[in-house]
Amino acid sequence: MNKVYIGDCRATMRELAAQGVRVQCCVTSPPYWGLRDYGVAGQIGLEPTLDDWVTTLVDVFRDVRNLLADDGTLWVNLGDSYAAGTAGNRKPSATGRHGYWTNSAVNKRISGRADGLKPKDLIGQPWALAFALRADGWWLRQDIIWHKPSPMPEAVTDRCTKSHEYLFLLSKSERY
Repeated sequence: MNKVYIGDCRATMRELAAQGVRVQCCVTSPPYWGLRDYGVAGQIGLEPTLDDWVTTLVDVFRDVRNLLADDGTLWVNLGDSYAAGTAGNRKPSATGRHGYWTNSAVNKRISGRADGLKPKDLIGQPWALAFALRADGWWLRQDIIWHKPSPMPEAVTDRCTKSHEYLFLLSKSERY
């Protein structure tokens, strides 16, 4: 039987774990750091630093681990992004929701030299999270390249267009 739960994943997973629910597999694509503002207080993805984003997601995936069967697996899809060259280079959607960064504080966070990032640096979000999850006790079993044969064009002239994302296979234990 399939059931859809709506709400903050953290609260929902804790509630399910308290009920003794166990799942065999979790497949997810968490919000990337600093990419979108969904207009929800406390949302994942608007943390002030990359390290804070990683810490938030490690905590989320601890809740996933509590729900997984001992031989369960976690599949995480993540793409990467680049540090902005200047603040304010992204525009919100017409409603200000579900758009790119909607305030200068978010733009400023990704811009410049935050977390040692230089303008135009590849941030390394997928691997930062994968290594943090491994350090937190997950078994990092495999990285899989999701090749995108028709990627969205990028308005850049000093690097190639990104045409892939990572899919990481993680497990709770050696045997899964």
